[in-house]
Amino acid sequence: MIGELKKQNRFLQNAKQFVRLVRVLLYEFRLFIICSLTAFLTSTILLYTLYPIKELPAHHHSLLGVAYDTVQLTFFQSPIPFVDDWRLVPVFFGLPILGLLVITEGVIQLGHLLLQKRTYSKEWQMMLAASFENHIVVAGMGNVGFRTMEHLKRYGESVVCIERNAESSFLQELEEYEVPAVIGDIKNPHILEKASIRKAKAFLAVTDNDLANIEAALTVRELAPNIRIVIRVFDHKLAEKVEKQFGIDAAFSASALSAPVFAQAALSSNLLASFEFGGAVLNAFQLTVAEKSLLHDRQIDQIRDKYEVTVLMHQRDAVVDWNPPPSTVLKSGDKVLIMTDNKNVQTFLTY
Repeated sequence: MIGELKKQNRFLQNAKQFVRLVRVLLYEFRLFIICSLTAFLTSTILLYTLYPIKELPAHHHSLLGVAYDTVQLTFFQSPIPFVDDWRLVPVFFGLPILGLLVITEGVIQLGHLLLQKRTYSKEWQMMLAASFENHIVVAGMGNVGFRTMEHLKRYGESVVCIERNAESSFLQELEEYEVPAVIGDIKNPHILEKASIRKAKAFLAVTDNDLANIEAALTVRELAPNIRIVIRVFDHKLAEKVEKQFGIDAAFSASALSAPVFAQAALSSNLLASFEFGGAVLNAFQLTVAEKSLLHDRQIDQIRDKYEVTVLMHQRDAVVDWNPPPSTVLKSGDKVLIMTDNKNVQTFLTY
C-alpha cells in the first residue's frame, strides 16, 4: 500500500514538472507562436479566397487541403503552382522566409532554454517560478527557511523560495529539491510577483529580520488578500500582537518554539514533543519495550486503562502499525509512540 502511494506521488510530481515545463516553453515562445499562427491563418485565408483552387486536383479544394498546402509552403515545398498575383506574392515568398527564421530562432531559443535548465541558472529558476500555482512561497533561505522548505517538500508541496543574498550557501542545494529561487528583497512587490504570489496558497516569511517579515506579510496581504500568511518574529509578545492586529494567520517566536525542545531534551531522550490542547499539556513519548518494564507482556488496552495513555503507533521489527488493535500484546524490543498528559509524565520520564 505504501509502495503504491509512493508511486502515485512520484507520478504526480513528474506530471507537475511536465506541466511546468510546458508552461515555461509556451511563455518563452509565445511571440513566435503568435506570429506563426497569425501568418499561417492569414496565408491560408488568402490562398483559399484568392487562389484559383478549382483548377487544382480535388484534394486542394477544401479549407483543410489549403491549410496543408500552407504548411508545405512554409517548409520550402511547392504543393501548388506559383500565381503571379500581387496579393499572393507575399504568401509564396514570405512564408518560406518566415519558416526559416522561425525554425532557426526556435532551435536557438530551445537550445538556450535547455542549457539554462541543465545548469539550473537563475534565469531558468525565474521562468520556472513564474509557472507555479497553488504553491507555498518561503521567504528567507537561512537555516529556518531551508528546514521549512524540506518539511514542505516531504508533505508533497510545491515551493518557491525568495532570498536576498545571492551568495547564500543554501541556494545551491535547492536544485536537488527542484525548488526555484527568486533573488531579491522579500518586501519588494515586484519580487513577490516573480514568485507568483497571487497564485500561491501560503506565504512564509522566516528571515531573521522581524520588521522585514512583517512588512513583507502586509505587502503580500495587499497583493493576495486570501492567501495564508505565517511569519517568524523573535519576541513572542510581539508575535501575538502582530497576529491579532495585522490579520496574519500565524506569527511564531523562534525562541518560544525552541524552549520546549530544550526542556524536553533536558528531561528525557524519550520525550519527543509537548504541546497544549484544550487547556491541557500533552506529551508524546517514544519508548522501546524492555523485558522487565511496565509495558512488557501487556495488552495495549491494559496500558491505556492503567496509565491513562493513548498508544498512537506500534512497531515490531520493520512492521509499523499506526492504529494498533487494543488486544496487541507488547513484547521486548517493540517500539511504541504514546501520548499522555502532565499527570502521568513522570512515569515515563523515568522509564
